[in-house]
Amino acid sequence: MPPAPPLPPVTVVLDRHDDALHTHTALAAHHPPSGRITLHPGPGTTSETGLAHDLLAALGKPPLLPGRFPAGRQPAWEAAAAWMTALPVTRLTVLRAHRLTARRTMRLLQLQAITGIHLTLVCRRPHLPAALHQVLRTADYSVTADFEEARRHYHGTPIAEPPPAGEPPGPASRWLTLPALDRLVSYDSPPPLR
Repeated sequence: MPPAPPLPPVTVVLDRHDDALHTHTALAAHHPPSGRITLHPGPGTTSETGLAHDLLAALGKPPLLPGRFPAGRQPAWEAAAAWMTALPVTRLTVLRAHRLTARRTMRLLQLQAITGIHLTLVCRRPHLPAALHQVLRTADYSVTADFEEARRHYHGTPIAEPPPAGEPPGPASRWLTLPALDRLVSYDSPPPLR
């Protein structure tokens, strides 16, 4: 098995003046068939599961999963990682990142590690909030306040040219990785025999 490619650095966009142009541009970049998801977290919640539900909704998938789960623990993050890998999603832009708790930001970094996505966090502040700064110390990241550079991160780089009409597209190199499969647990099946 070839070694996994290195993760792209997380990009933090500082929208110093809370300009609506950043939000509109990031939302316009949302196009799941092209592998671009823009997540606009719902206000008024700080739960990790709520963020996963918002992500599932952005992917066009049902946010509430059917079935019984122990102690109310839904595998929403596992479902989001599986859908992101299967679709395949290559870019995730998260708006309102300045409002994310350290635990929610850590979940996004774990999601990036599992899926290999390009993660862009948009902060409507002139500097990094303390919670975000604390979590990003564990990751490779860059900060930009330039709108044109931010737009390139929202949309990604376009594919140079489509494959010729007579040739089928090459095989996808994105498979579910072991860490992703490790997290898919069947809660409806009986417990294993001891």
